[in-house]
Amino acid sequence: MYRRLSRQQSNELEQRTLRVSLFVIIGLAIVGIGYGFYIGSEAVMLDGFYALTSLVGSGLYLLAARVVEKPADRRFQYGYAHIEPLVNSFNNLILLVVLFYALCNGLEGLRTGGNEVDTLSVVLYGLVSAVVCALVWIYEKRVANRTGSQLVRNDAREWMISLGFSLVTLLGFAMVWVLPEPYRGWWARYADSGVVALMALLLIPLPVKILHSNLREVLLITHPDNEIVQRVEAVMQQMRAEQDIVEYSSHIAKTGRIHFIEINIVVGPHFKPGSVPELDKLRARIWAGIGLPLEQAWLSILFTADPRWS
Repeated sequence: MYRRLSRQQSNELEQRTLRVSLFVIIGLAIVGIGYGFYIGSEAVMLDGFYALTSLVGSGLYLLAARVVEKPADRRFQYGYAHIEPLVNSFNNLILLVVLFYALCNGLEGLRTGGNEVDTLSVVLYGLVSAVVCALVWIYEKRVANRTGSQLVRNDAREWMISLGFSLVTLLGFAMVWVLPEPYRGWWARYADSGVVALMALLLIPLPVKILHSNLREVLLITHPDNEIVQRVEAVMQQMRAEQDIVEYSSHIAKTGRIHFIEINIVVGPHFKPGSVPELDKLRARIWAGIGLPLEQAWLSILFTADPRWS
């Protein structure tokens, strides 16, 4: 069981974890591109170029981790929470471009007769890369679970993709040693291009899913089955049964780590609370029913007798 962290401690751990990720990515990008070029393997170079793409992504994640904690100011009066889904969308869009490019390269290599490379060199690289990616992925998953950081969780997904790259590369080339002839010679020639195309096909759905989720936040789209929507509906139905509430409407959107919640309540002539402190008690009750920490929501509750203001 982890000791509960304060918001400041969580943010410091989040930034420290992303810095570690950044330094490891730099090393993998240099080694992957350089070693892949040296042995003439497109699969290894793809792994390096993916690391280079992740370098930009991790840098943006680190920047976002610093910015989103800033308080609201005169220019960004609702704070900086929207930066997080923007960064996530941009990073996964870049990743999609890389994967589609890899798929085209792999298919072109298969069409033109393949590219034979030294199997042992690629397998050794795949093994080392897989171990490094697995260690960082496990570490970031633990940090994400401890801090609740979506930025670290997204960065961990990218390390999981890198791990998939490395494992597919390792296993794809290791097949050269177990296949009988004449399949061994054929696969040795086509393994490099085949592995690149296979990795791209397997991994394209993951950034598509993440991109879809983050674009919903950028566009402020809320699903009716969202947990916060259901909590608001439940607490308002209960209050409506107890108070003279004619109707109510709610507007709920999530962007980054902040929920924007607006509830407009039209009251009838027999509505009991008649003073500001009594209305504040009802607000506190609604807030308790929603169950979000204050720093994770922007809440506005309006009471009116005129439907025009709802």
